[in-house]
Amino acid sequence: MSIQPSQEQEKIIKFDNNAIVVSNPGTGKTTTLSWKVMRLLETGVNPENILCITFTEKAKKEMFEKIFEMAKGKFPDSEIMKLNIHTFHGFAFNYLVDAGLITREITGNNAMRYAILESYENNKAFNYTKDYLISEIVPKSENALRYIKSFGITHDKINVKKTSDIIEKTYDETKSTYTLDEMLAFLKYFVSAYKDYEESKLGAVDYSDMLLIFIEKFRGKKFQYVLVDEMQDMNELEAKIVEMVGENIFLVGDAKQAIFGFQGGSVKNFERFMKTCQPMLLSTNRRSTQQILDYSKTNFLQRTSNKKDFAEQLETFNSIKEAGEHPKIISTRAHLTQIQKIIEENKEKTVAIITRTNSQIVEISQFLDSCNIQYSSTTSQATTEMAKGEIISYLRGMISDRVEYKISATFTIFSPFTLKEAFEISESHKRKRSSDNLEKIKSFGISLKREDIDKTFDDIIYPLCVSKGAEWFSTAITIKQQVDEYLSLPTPTIDGLFDFIAIAEESYTERNIDSKITLTTVHKAKGRDFDVVVYLPKSSASRTSFIDVIVQAILESSGIDIKKELVEESLRIDFVAFTRAKEKLIIITDDKDKAKYYVENLSEIEIDSNAENAIATKIDSRLSEAFSLFIAGRFDDSKKLLKQEDGWLEQFIINYFKSITHLSYSSVTTKPYEFLLRNIIKMPFVSNAAEFGSTVHNAMQSILENQTKLEDYKDDVRKAVENGLNAIDDLKKQYPGLHYVSSEETCDMPLRSMIEYDDDRLIFTGRIDAIFQHDDGYLIVDYKTDRNSDKASEHKRQLSVYRKMYSKLKNIPEEKIKIIIIFLALRGSVNTGKFDRLVEKEKRNAFPTFEEHLRKVLEWKQDPSKFVQDLFDDSHDDLLYQAIKGKLLHST
Repeated sequence: MSIQPSQEQEKIIKFDNNAIVVSNPGTGKTTTLSWKVMRLLETGVNPENILCITFTEKAKKEMFEKIFEMAKGKFPDSEIMKLNIHTFHGFAFNYLVDAGLITREITGNNAMRYAILESYENNKAFNYTKDYLISEIVPKSENALRYIKSFGITHDKINVKKTSDIIEKTYDETKSTYTLDEMLAFLKYFVSAYKDYEESKLGAVDYSDMLLIFIEKFRGKKFQYVLVDEMQDMNELEAKIVEMVGENIFLVGDAKQAIFGFQGGSVKNFERFMKTCQPMLLSTNRRSTQQILDYSKTNFLQRTSNKKDFAEQLETFNSIKEAGEHPKIISTRAHLTQIQKIIEENKEKTVAIITRTNSQIVEISQFLDSCNIQYSSTTSQATTEMAKGEIISYLRGMISDRVEYKISATFTIFSPFTLKEAFEISESHKRKRSSDNLEKIKSFGISLKREDIDKTFDDIIYPLCVSKGAEWFSTAITIKQQVDEYLSLPTPTIDGLFDFIAIAEESYTERNIDSKITLTTVHKAKGRDFDVVVYLPKSSASRTSFIDVIVQAILESSGIDIKKELVEESLRIDFVAFTRAKEKLIIITDDKDKAKYYVENLSEIEIDSNAENAIATKIDSRLSEAFSLFIAGRFDDSKKLLKQEDGWLEQFIINYFKSITHLSYSSVTTKPYEFLLRNIIKMPFVSNAAEFGSTVHNAMQSILENQTKLEDYKDDVRKAVENGLNAIDDLKKQYPGLHYVSSEETCDMPLRSMIEYDDDRLIFTGRIDAIFQHDDGYLIVDYKTDRNSDKASEHKRQLSVYRKMYSKLKNIPEEKIKIIIIFLALRGSVNTGKFDRLVEKEKRNAFPTFEEHLRKVLEWKQDPSKFVQDLFDDSHDDLLYQAIKGKLLHST
């Protein structure tokens, strides 16, 4: 039996004028809109004169299916097919293409990100590493550009002078790591990136362009009725389109559920349309228990600053269901353990684990995978992140000529070498020894040609990813699509390809396995419901990005104030999450935030003092490794690997510690996995920052030894060297008689000369950047090309070691040796054209801290089994760590 409209729905459906329906959660807004369509058809409105608009293809499909179901037996299918049901972008796109105003070529978000990256790099906008630009700065810049464009502000409409004035008046340097000069400089880089992106499209359009061009060019006939679902998600442009194309407007939505502000969704549209539309209310909830509703609306009203309007909307927000349990607030440090417990207690229920951020999804998915708990997911998981890293590392090694990248590729699952061989290859490279396998990897590779990459995917990457599961395979398909997209650009390069892949927007295939458990973010949970909701709010409020400051100033310069829009978005996100629950709502938070979510008499609270247990790694690396050998044609080796024991790795570690003859400052770390990569595997590392530092160090030595002059160097190297020379001139004024002694001086000595240690065979080695002598002693000088001085204490610790060594070797009292760090390339995060310097002197002796770290390494040397145990107790997400841990588990 079909559901019939309630009295409040009947009143809304029969109302003939412009209407804005405030739809509380679970009150059937899409159903109400569909009944409204039925009412229009029943009163003789032609289906061609009705336009229904929503925001996603999924919502469009659900709307059509709902209307189609209601129309059965009332209207012919052919009539329903004449209804215009579209997304905003689909509606604009179809009109513009049919009118011949645009082609079908659409510029995607990946192209926008790549154009932004190129602009920042060409303009030398930042002093960050490229990895940080790709992972943090560019995605935020892309979101910012799309957000600004959603208000109709193109790059040519940005008044840089007016925006700069606003920033100068409102920006508070004390609350940020960025100076005012950096903010003003970034504004220009940002506008330039916007302009460069627009010019890079070469006549193609993006999704915002569709709406802008539609608004400018629309000359079509108005629809008699326009109905909009989820109207709180409309941005400025979409609201204009609704006004342009409809004679009569029927809007359904809820300002309390406006959570897409980052896409331009605006609660102001309610104020806008309230002037021309009759407000009506949907208040009867068919989803949740009354206890969940009472808690949700009370928590909302206690925290909102707009109580009056929202209290009226929520006063009659009631359920038709029987009574249920009060929502539970769990304050804990062991949120993963609590999730597992809740899942076990609700085996016959649909359970949603809802988070605020994708990083939370990755952590929880890793835990669920490790516990063999089946789940569906609406966003990328830990396995997706892992797969992407492996594929990129392998492809880079295959295409690049750099041996460091090729060695890294040997540690991936796609490698034609065993893990043991990869260890040996890396060691041979580090020790500059020749080996057959090292020579092999130098010679294998592919070109940047499409056919070579296609073959690599078809023959190696796809088969191995299929063996690893659906997430791996879908990730491989996504990366291949990104490769194809990049290779269609005019002048592809190797570096450009991997920048493009790294910068690409996250893409995933929804993990739709047969499971009652769903892992999702709040934004992806919108429109869905579950028996049990486990909600994990973000424990701390996200900091305002310096990019957000620029965006706010640009919008303010155009007369747009967004502070009111975003100030309560976190509250609205919580409200949406709460109201997804049908029977049980459980909020897992920490001690700091529990008071925010506890509502007296309407919720229960549980304090859990337990800490999180370590996540167990469940992986059989031998199967993946053997299959890789099989794919590579090494059939006999594949068989041997499956039969043999994995004791080689533990023996490899033991042999390393037994054979240690030298230690250096850089080799001493108390983090076992870092120690393994740096010292035992000797994983090669490529860094532009390290290469810049090496160049500057060599230049300083060459000039001090009168082999070259400052004029022989250019650009940033010259700026850094000039700062270094000027800093030395300043030191000459402080230390009479200061003169240069040596550079890059190697200091080797028995470790027992530095600390109490009974083995005189272990040598400690160090290299001092520069040594100066003055009338009353010596200066040990270290040049640093860091962009800031945040690591000064760590650098001083290193020099305290070198001072002790130099004192012992030269028989000079330690108090006669001063430590000096010259930061000769301080340049901030944003490039303002400044290259400052700073001289740091020692304030306390940091050698005792280093000795503590050194003792830990010596403990590992004495008993390698302690290192293996510490490595087990460590925790890392990457596949190499899991493979290594798996090997060690098999051997113990």
